[in-house]
Amino acid sequence: ESQPGFVYNLDQQGQNKIFCIVTEGPIDANYIDATSIMGSEISDQQAMLLNRLNKDIIVVPDRDNKGKDLAEQAIELGWKVSLPDWSTDCNDVGDAVLKYGNIYTLYSIANAAESSPLKIRLRMKKWFK
Repeated sequence: ESQPGFVYNLDQQGQNKIFCIVTEGPIDANYIDATSIMGSEISDQQAMLLNRLNKDIIVVPDRDNKGKDLAEQAIELGWKVSLPDWSTDCNDVGDAVLKYGNIYTLYSIANAAESSPLKIRLRMKKWFK
């Protein structure tokens, strides 16, 4: 259980990082040294804390209905959303790391990060089946 507005692993997002990856769960975040919002909704306080980093924020939602809502929320916040070309049996970052390894998973997230709401929504049609 965490405090409202808590962002897991936020303190590890130092100057040496170009962008900040946001996952739903802390286990996913641990796999790739990312942050976690500890659920599928970004609170106003979490958004403020992440925006204070002054980095590109890349949200990687899980492949479920709550993940779809999270992607829409990220679009509203003006953040990037990453929906990599993982096989359909990869439902989250943890599954991708177990299948492809840490380095490829991190690369695929960065490579698939998109800021255009139209492109994100088009990609969502394939990602959320």
